[in-house]
Amino acid sequence: MERFNHLKIKELKVLRAKIEDSILQIKENHNSSKEGMIISKEEQSDQIDAASADYANNQILRMRNREIFYSKKLNSALEKFKNQEYGLCEDCGEEIKFARLNARPTAELCINCKEESEKSENVMFMKKSNSYSEAPDLRN
Repeated sequence: MERFNHLKIKELKVLRAKIEDSILQIKENHNSSKEGMIISKEEQSDQIDAASADYANNQILRMRNREIFYSKKLNSALEKFKNQEYGLCEDCGEEIKFARLNARPTAELCINCKEESEKSENVMFMKKSNSYSEAPDLRN
């Protein structure tokens, strides 16, 4: 593995191992959650049990959807390793520091761009919230 960007070979190995371990963990979780989704006839014997089982299945599906989304980000990070683009901010092109990548190996933005992005999101959220609160009361 070559040294690319600003990251040392040792740092790249640590980050790549984290990404690969996360992918394996997701695969293991996916296989084990399949078994938990089978509802036996006994579990469906009354409405409360059936509702409880349905709720549990919805939680499993929700977690699986999150894992699928995260898995795509992990695979994208591995692709960046192959292209020697890993660790570069997608907005400004600056280097993302090892500490940030170590905390979030799928980070696509440097900390400055991420903070700006979050500020913009908050402003948009506040504008949207204010427009709802200023809407006329149509309950009458």
